[in-house]
Amino acid sequence: MKLLALGGSGNMGQTAVRTILDIGGIDQLIIADYDADRTNMFVESLNDKRVQARTIDVTNTGALEALMQESDVIMNTVGPYYRYVVPIVQAVIKTGRHYIDINDDYRPTQEILEMDDAARSAGSTILLGMGASPGITNILARHAANQLDEVNYIQTAWGAVGGILPSRSEALQSEEFSEERIAAATVHFMHIVAWKIPLFRGGRFIEVNPLEDGEEMTFPEGKGFFYYIGHAEPVTLPRFIKGLKGACNLFGSWFGPEAYNVLRSLGARIRDGKLSDEQAAGQFARELREAIAKQRPDEPQDAGPWLGVGGLHASASGKKGSKRVKYGYGLKTAPPGGMAGETGVPLAIGTDMIIKGEIRQRGVLAPEACIEPLPFFDRFKQYCPGSPQSINEVIYEVEES
Repeated sequence: MKLLALGGSGNMGQTAVRTILDIGGIDQLIIADYDADRTNMFVESLNDKRVQARTIDVTNTGALEALMQESDVIMNTVGPYYRYVVPIVQAVIKTGRHYIDINDDYRPTQEILEMDDAARSAGSTILLGMGASPGITNILARHAANQLDEVNYIQTAWGAVGGILPSRSEALQSEEFSEERIAAATVHFMHIVAWKIPLFRGGRFIEVNPLEDGEEMTFPEGKGFFYYIGHAEPVTLPRFIKGLKGACNLFGSWFGPEAYNVLRSLGARIRDGKLSDEQAAGQFARELREAIAKQRPDEPQDAGPWLGVGGLHASASGKKGSKRVKYGYGLKTAPPGGMAGETGVPLAIGTDMIIKGEIRQRGVLAPEACIEPLPFFDRFKQYCPGSPQSINEVIYEVEES
């Protein structure tokens, strides 16, 4: 089996590549990226005869299609997705290949879902958003929905609130304040805090402003308030979970109210045309650093119970028998590497499932449409620290009347 890893030398891509090589089943792996030096260095570090490096500009459609012809499955981590994913998927369908990504942008997700008939006709499996959020959150949502006879409403969330917020000196040393390289994920984040985002309410889609309002969520440690943010879960969940009347995606900041205020300010300047997404991404760390330095004393602040173990959570509300019940699930642990581990490992597992024919559906899919939760987490736990022996050591459950 031949695999093409677009953007495979990036932060998320490297974790996915290392994991899929470790899993096995790959005869040839082409790592193709715009950054030739970084790609060559990464391929050399792998020291694996199955792997080769290529340079690709994904906006060059002819070159992209020719490269896809050399592989059976395409694994894509090129972001930001609102800019690149639609033409990449169009090329996948044209060449009749199978495809998987970590797309977290809602508008291209809406557009690609409309390509379902074309993908089926081409015999292609197009699996969108197989990362952390979307990805793990969708699978947690499916697991919660599976506990109910009738599903009405689903929340998915990422991030956390509460706990001991860091002091200024601690916070300013964290990875969030690195300005050495602007990640595509940060550019994406600026994009989704600037423009109206979709929610599914009363069986129809509406649009709201990000970070203006939100909902309370329940965790083993207590309850916390999270804000609406623009990821793809509310777009795909109503399509693949029968009877769903509402869905939202929520975000909680580790850095307290200063982070929300900075993000709202940057989003407003993007809407007003004063900043591009890239410019806002470049200013985010500096402005958050300044806000924390002004508002918080140089000692840890207790913001209440830590809500959001593992950083990923989903809940489903509905009926079980004659009772109205809400089930919530979230991660107790996750692969090392922060977001790269939480995103790259699910991507690699999903890629392996496509390669091995465990996902046989054709057309445009999301994780909740084709991934069985318990078998997935049984595989996922192998990559978590401490060698968890059971799924209960990886995910928690919260049940409410």
